[in-house]
Amino acid sequence: MITTVTANPAIDRTIIVEDLKLGCVNRVIRSRVDAGGKGINVAKNLKNFGDDVIVLGFIGPNAKYIIDCLEDEGIKTDFVKIKNETRTNIKISDISRMEVTDLNEYGPYVSEEEIELVKKSIFKYAKESKVLVLSGSLPQGVPKTFYKDIIREVKSGDLKIILDADKEALLHGIEEKPYMIKPNVQELEDAVGKKLESLEEVIEEGKKLKDSGIEIVAISMGGRGSVVITKEGIYRVKPVKVEVKGTVGAGDAFVAG
Repeated sequence: MITTVTANPAIDRTIIVEDLKLGCVNRVIRSRVDAGGKGINVAKNLKNFGDDVIVLGFIGPNAKYIIDCLEDEGIKTDFVKIKNETRTNIKISDISRMEVTDLNEYGPYVSEEEIELVKKSIFKYAKESKVLVLSGSLPQGVPKTFYKDIIREVKSGDLKIILDADKEALLHGIEEKPYMIKPNVQELEDAVGKKLESLEEVIEEGKKLKDSGIEIVAISMGGRGSVVITKEGIYRVKPVKVEVKGTVGAGDAFVAG
């Protein structure tokens, strides 16, 4: 079984417009609502691959829709229900400019009691899993050491832990040497504390992280592809040229693969 943790899930509302004008009334061509969050996106892809997967995390009283969506896709869930509402993220897609503007909420405030309940749930399922995926931002009230604390508690020889986070959550998580991390270039720059101007610099900093004890360092670079650094070697992965319709969830699909 594979367990994915989405600490800060979202109700994603995507609005399609043409020639968006700021400060004016814009007519919506169409809209859609999806269950969002990095761990949720990973789970959807894994389910498509035929894997046995379960999604854990915090869920608010307004987000039964998320649970229903996942269960409709045959994905198991065991969320901890919290007092405050799950966030709503709005994506405005301008089809004339081929641009997407994201308006992401920070997420709900989570109490210490609710945090402990989620940790206990993760510890329980980690014992039954071959892979644990920790991904995404943290809601308010959750310490930046959340992922680090989990990795330290469940780390074992058999369990492969994948961390896909950013900023302080990534920095702290790296200290416990998960099996794999998947930063993009911006997240890697934040982690190493400097601007990386070339592919060679990206590879060099990735190698340092691998040498520190992380088995796989996979760095996604958008349209430029990715670099995967392991003890076996350094792999430069170039993407197939396609017409880009949207990039939402691309990094999560990468993690699932």
